[in-house]
Amino acid sequence: MHAFKLTGHGPRKVLLFHGLLGDRDTFDSMLAYADLDAFEYATFDYRGYGDALHAPPGYTLRNVVVDAQALAARLGWTRFAVAGHSSGALVAQMLAVASPDHVDAIVSIAGMNARGTSADPERLRKLDALGHSREMREALVDTGTAHRYTKGFVRALVDATWSHIRADALTGYARDASTIDISRDVAELDAPILVLVGEHDPTQSEHVARQSTLQWYRRAQLDVMAGTGHYPHVETPAATLSLMERFLLAHGAASTQR
Repeated sequence: MHAFKLTGHGPRKVLLFHGLLGDRDTFDSMLAYADLDAFEYATFDYRGYGDALHAPPGYTLRNVVVDAQALAARLGWTRFAVAGHSSGALVAQMLAVASPDHVDAIVSIAGMNARGTSADPERLRKLDALGHSREMREALVDTGTAHRYTKGFVRALVDATWSHIRADALTGYARDASTIDISRDVAELDAPILVLVGEHDPTQSEHVARQSTLQWYRRAQLDVMAGTGHYPHVETPAATLSLMERFLLAHGAASTQR
């Protein structure tokens, strides 16, 4: 199993999934405010990321799901929630579909919906360039936050994982997201989903969420977060964590340990 870390020691178990520009440390600023007595969070590096930089290839979101299932089994978690940022939210939904008897709630943080991303050739070409271009990653972050922050903020976000991500892994996961459509599958889920969107997010917007996730899920809750763009866990970490924990305490049961 790839490198993972645990935060907290509470009965409510949560698997967290990072986005394309993240790693297992991506949620640290948010988890600094976690209720450690009520929750236990697990984060891990995808293949080609962080301490799994040199893991055997297989850079697909489906393999992230497989690795997450293995981690949950290793930890003895039989019931848990899933949460993810951006493409990580798509992984969270895929895991809920693959393991409906284990996943009892979902949180999407500025997340991709169940239809993944566009397969437009020009868009895919730009995603391919992200693997090798610091400038393009910075442009992605800057656009995703509606050009509201300093260059220092943008650079810091990119620098945090620049040397921790294989270029072919990033592009592999990005391209894979354009092949996935589980919108019919999520309609069958009993697990509720909390959809957190930033008011300044140009792509994963309130309009997009209302036209997709809120239409497909039986039990969906939307919260538009003020003062944030595509990175709520970094831009407004305390607010993001509070909304997530409040939702997860209201939905689902504590994990049964084996």
